[in-house]
Amino acid sequence: MLLAAEGMTNVEIAHRVGVSLPTVTEWRTRYRARGIPGLADEARSGRPRQVDHRKIVAATLRPPPKKLGVTHWSSRLLAKHLKIGDATVARAWREYGVQPWRERT
Repeated sequence: MLLAAEGMTNVEIAHRVGVSLPTVTEWRTRYRARGIPGLADEARSGRPRQVDHRKIVAATLRPPPKKLGVTHWSSRLLAKHLKIGDATVARAWREYGVQPWRERT
């Protein structure tokens, strides 16, 4: 929006910030219609998330049971424990920047 206010064309803005022309057009349309609130992310298409990533992170912060003989969770081990997919655990860790194999993270 700042580049548009400086008088740049949509094509120039798209090239400068590395997005497509339709993206620039969409953002300018949303800004024109709703102002600053129109620039907030909107709901994405697709199936809604089934597992709360905060719960995965909370489970990660609890130490694994002693019977497993490990010092920290792996994504596969935690996934098996929570009965969810290991990719879901990995996604949650990425989203929150959790790295259980590193001390103090």
